[in-house]
Amino acid sequence: MKTALLALAALAFLGQPALAADPLAGIWRTQPGRDGGFGHVEILPCGGGLCGTVVRTFDAQGQAVQAGDLGAAILADVVATGGGSYGKGRIINPETGRSYTARLTLRGDLLDVGGCIMMICRNAGTWQRVQ
Repeated sequence: MKTALLALAALAFLGQPALAADPLAGIWRTQPGRDGGFGHVEILPCGGGLCGTVVRTFDAQGQAVQAGDLGAAILADVVATGGGSYGKGRIINPETGRSYTARLTLRGDLLDVGGCIMMICRNAGTWQRVQ
């Protein structure tokens, strides 16, 4: 009986349309910082948008290290604005701690990252999808 119920539940689940994951979700390799080190940022849904956390850090030679920004939330409440663009949330520069209005553009496995404060916008480089 249990097997029949499990089979019916599985069929019902498989018959439902899958919720599409946001194309921005995943792990991204950041642009190298001033010291040549870089990080991996995991972007996941949170609340009504997307958030990003530094999940791995590397030195300039690509060796994993325990940098100070490991575990830092550097993207918050980012939402799709259309045409592969994302914004309205916040991006934090882990080197300075300054917060900006996020400005992201997805181009396949590349993510152009930037932020604006008042009317001044700055490009923070291009991240590459890792996973």
